[in-house]
Amino acid sequence: GSIHRRRGPNVIGFLGLLQPLADGLKLFAKETIFPSNSNILIFLLAPMLSFILSLIGWSVIPFSFNIVIADLNVGVLYLFAISSLSVYGIVMA
Repeated sequence: GSIHRRRGPNVIGFLGLLQPLADGLKLFAKETIFPSNSNILIFLLAPMLSFILSLIGWSVIPFSFNIVIADLNVGVLYLFAISSLSVYGIVMA
């Protein structure tokens, strides 16, 4: 960005802390475009499925010694299974 003399994301607010809010406002202001020959339900469901599966995968990650959402004995196997299901969101898109 400095070669093009553009302002970077660290100039919005103090040290760029307002950048996520500016990005969210920009996202909600955009118009949603649906492909004409697609199934609208699958088109809308694919990113939601990918996002939900990525959040579910975090349930077996311990945040500290006492703070864990789901204490499973097969946590690594669960994480591999959930991460392999996230391919379906990409295929659906």
